[in-house]
Amino acid sequence: MSQLVVRTEAEVERALTHLTELTGQSRSEAVRNAIRAAEREAVLSRAQQQADELRNDPQDRAETLAILAEMESADAW
Repeated sequence: MSQLVVRTEAEVERALTHLTELTGQSRSEAVRNAIRAAEREAVLSRAQQQADELRNDPQDRAETLAILAEMESADAW
């Protein structure tokens, strides 16, 4: 496991202390979990952004509607 030194201002130090008191986690555990949570949030945010871009892309929308129409006509059989 690697080691990371982080400089924190008073507000972050207070938040970290409060978090460890609330959760019973060590400072290291709290920081590791916060990093993992931030990564998950960033991944989900990026996926939402990509979905929005596709939803607002007229060419992609037209292709999707064409595929849907093909599928519906195949169901008629």
